[in-house]
Amino acid sequence: MRKLEISLGCCDYDRTRAIFDGRVQIDGCEVAATPVEPEEAFHRAFKYQEFDISELSLSSYTLQVARGENHYVAIPAFVSRLFRHSGIYIRTDRGISRPRI
Repeated sequence: MRKLEISLGCCDYDRTRAIFDGRVQIDGCEVAATPVEPEEAFHRAFKYQEFDISELSLSSYTLQVARGENHYVAIPAFVSRLFRHSGIYIRTDRGISRPRI
């Protein structure tokens, strides 16, 4: 039987690398995996519906659903659980030496 050809757009994380390098297969599918940074995947998925499977921004997806414009079905697979505010910068001329309330 011929395999279903599907496209995947997401970042090449340690949690997705096995799909990219072929160690993990999706039964019955031939996966064309495209490594893209999250912001690029979001843009290409929402603007062009370019991928069959894509990493998406939860907030952008929620907005699309609310507008009735969604082209994807969400599944709870969190491939990049990161604290997004990992870089906070403080001007050195303000006398701030540590965080406090």
